[in-house]
Amino acid sequence: MFDPAFSRGVAIVAGGSGGIGSAICRELAQAGSDIVFTYRSNAAAAEHVSADIRAAGRTAESFPLALEDADATAAFVRGVIERWGSVHSLVYAAGPKLEFAYASAIAPAEWKRVMDVDVNGCFNLISAIVPYLRAQRGGSIVSLITPAVDRYPVQDILSAAPKAAIEILMRGIAKEEGRYGLRANSVGPGFIDAGLGHDMLARPGYEEFAEGLRKGLPLKRFGTAKDVANAVVFLLSSKASYITGQSLSVDGGLQI
Repeated sequence: MFDPAFSRGVAIVAGGSGGIGSAICRELAQAGSDIVFTYRSNAAAAEHVSADIRAAGRTAESFPLALEDADATAAFVRGVIERWGSVHSLVYAAGPKLEFAYASAIAPAEWKRVMDVDVNGCFNLISAIVPYLRAQRGGSIVSLITPAVDRYPVQDILSAAPKAAIEILMRGIAKEEGRYGLRANSVGPGFIDAGLGHDMLARPGYEEFAEGLRKGLPLKRFGTAKDVANAVVFLLSSKASYITGQSLSVDGGLQI
């Protein structure tokens, strides 16, 4: 549904070409927002998302960006402000590809890679954008995390650990910057049949495992990218203007 709050300035979506990030871009466009999104390397997927945004009657810009490069990320944000004047929303929907592994089996180099891409990448983006949001006296940030920060599944440390850091970063921004009109929240997708979640659920030989997961969910179905996108857009919207520092699990009841 169209939200007047999205008609001024632009939304930035980091990771907008991914399975969930692209759905967030589409829902924001339907709600009336122009969108600047980043992607890591898949230019074809980025162009497809841009076409969908334009088909909804909104403007789309896409940029390849390695968020762990602090200087490049700051330059990207400066460019967006110079072109658009203001940013009403920021979504962090990026993150590295990773595998399930026991914590004791993870090589230090792999741990460092994941932390650099995810935690440092998110921090670099937040660090670059907050001064502008503070100066314009408002804005909303949503980061995607995981329900695993509260209910840890075995071998999921490479996902849970960085997302726990990102969740605390969002709470810190909410508490420290609320006086300037900034809101910051998190959304934790559960088992979602999109992006990395789809890759996991569709692995050959995982059919019995996936069916067991589905049956264990109170809603008896896996989530969709749109389920997550709807929650993100709500938290960014004027309907959530008194919600900040919160984490919302979109998990079909997994946390119960």
